[in-house]
Amino acid sequence: MITETRITTSRHAQYPKIYNNRIVWEDGRNGNWSIYMYDISTKKETHISTNESSQRFPAIYGNKIVWEDDSHMLPYWDLSDIHMYDLSTKKETQIPPNFEGMVAEVAPVIYSDKIVWQDLYDEDSGVSVYDLSTKEESVITTDAYSPDIYGNRIVYYAYRNENSAPDIYMYDLSTKKETRITTSGSAGKPAIYGNRIVWADERSGNADIYMYDLSTKKETQITSSPDWQRSPAIYENRIVWEDDGGDDDGWENHGIYMYDISTNQKMKISAKGSAYQPAIYGNKIVWQYGEGYSENSDIYMATIEVSQPKRPVAVFSAKPTSGKVPLKVQFTDKSSNSPTSWKWTFGDGKTSTVKNPVHTYSKAGKYTVSLTVKNAAGSSTKTIKNYIVVNALKAPVAAFSAKPTSGKAPLKVQFTDKSSNSPTSWKWSFGDKTYSTSQNPSHTYSKAGKYTVSLTVKNAKGSNTKTISGYIVVAKK
Repeated sequence: MITETRITTSRHAQYPKIYNNRIVWEDGRNGNWSIYMYDISTKKETHISTNESSQRFPAIYGNKIVWEDDSHMLPYWDLSDIHMYDLSTKKETQIPPNFEGMVAEVAPVIYSDKIVWQDLYDEDSGVSVYDLSTKEESVITTDAYSPDIYGNRIVYYAYRNENSAPDIYMYDLSTKKETRITTSGSAGKPAIYGNRIVWADERSGNADIYMYDLSTKKETQITSSPDWQRSPAIYENRIVWEDDGGDDDGWENHGIYMYDISTNQKMKISAKGSAYQPAIYGNKIVWQYGEGYSENSDIYMATIEVSQPKRPVAVFSAKPTSGKVPLKVQFTDKSSNSPTSWKWTFGDGKTSTVKNPVHTYSKAGKYTVSLTVKNAAGSSTKTIKNYIVVNALKAPVAAFSAKPTSGKAPLKVQFTDKSSNSPTSWKWSFGDKTYSTSQNPSHTYSKAGKYTVSLTVKNAKGSNTKTISGYIVVAKK
């Protein structure tokens, strides 16, 4: 289930980002772009930046918010720099603190204590990083765009291949090694989470979303559509992006979509058109609704409610629960809340992981049975003491009946075994020198006379014979 919530009503909000319960964005409600934050847990909005110059493109990690500040703009040069606000200290800082260079620092991102941004030179663009813990700034590259960071890995795109076309690259701060991720010559604006990098790629003529897994070194095409997919973001197993819905020059069909890697399912997130610039954290996705990127736009949030499994409750039955050796018992799982695994212990040293097993008891006794069931939410065990009662086998006692016991020849008689203690073999003597080993035979007498019938039954414990003299009386025709 998807629940959509409107976060702002200013009609001038755009470029949202989210971390945990905090959403940041740039807002032009006061005539210039400023940074605002909304706390989902307290439902409180806070104006973060107060400088009268433009404050744009915020990002957030933990208690730290970074953005692009234009307060140093000169008439002949767009001299923006990076600012950071610490929510815990309520202090705003220039990044790096002694910035005085003739370069524009734009599009910052942050992970832990590392802030990364794009440097705009006279005709080139590069990527730099500032470490808050060491207070050191490093230039990663002087020919790259749109960086993102996760851990020690920074991704960006650059025009370096033989056709001067864009590809994705990754720089590892721990090894100081750069790796080329794509060779399509049509990739841009990457995002990274863990071992996964996502980006928009125009190799097929329109933009589709692709993913590269650093652990498997495998590239996967996530979308395949005649529409254009842009601005991907990723968190754990979920990828979100903006889809133009086939709009060539409008925005009415623009929507936000999500793909879940773990379930291989794609779903539309935004309820209406004109949706742009998604960001994701956990089960929350934020974006801007509006007529284009900056006109009449507000921030919205979707919360994806995934029904969590409940811990199973073990319940079972058995049939029969008593009888003589050997006793074959059918066990039936009746547990609730959808268990995914079962372990039975039958009390005789034997076990089973089948959902509804059949088990045979070969010795007399009283047996305690238990069933343990599990699913993703936990486990449960049900034990029934002395549930199965298996009686010892005794020697059989022969008994039988017949119907009819008299009549005219030819007389067809149905014999029925009524012996006790579970015989396993039968031998009938019908008194006319004929025999049968069936349990309940039918026999026809063709001649008149009185016939003595006997039945011998056997099992593993012994045998017994029952004889009835003159039992069957057959008259002449």
